[in-house]
Amino acid sequence: MNSFDAWRFGAAAALTFSIVYAVCALAVALFPDGTIDFFNNWFHGLDLRLLKPPEGRPLTIGQFFRGLLSVAIVSYAAASALAGFYNAFARRGAEVMKRLGAPRSD
Repeated sequence: MNSFDAWRFGAAAALTFSIVYAVCALAVALFPDGTIDFFNNWFHGLDLRLLKPPEGRPLTIGQFFRGLLSVAIVSYAAASALAGFYNAFARRGAEVMKRLGAPRSD
């Protein structure tokens, strides 16, 4: 049976999403209008330009690190839970298949 180490999977997700968050923050800092236009395509007609702060106020370093920390925590928890659920379902599926006498797939 294939399984994931839930803690390592969570750490990998936290690192991945933290990097994505940092790259996104950099894109917003360097190309604010272009980044908003890019993400407008993802939100089914919602106009994200309406969320732009007055006079284009930049992201503060405190906001950046709070956002980075929250992305890391949430992605770690979600990915750890995902791996845990996957492992539980895989174990349960293997038990059912064993009872049915089916050949193992792994």
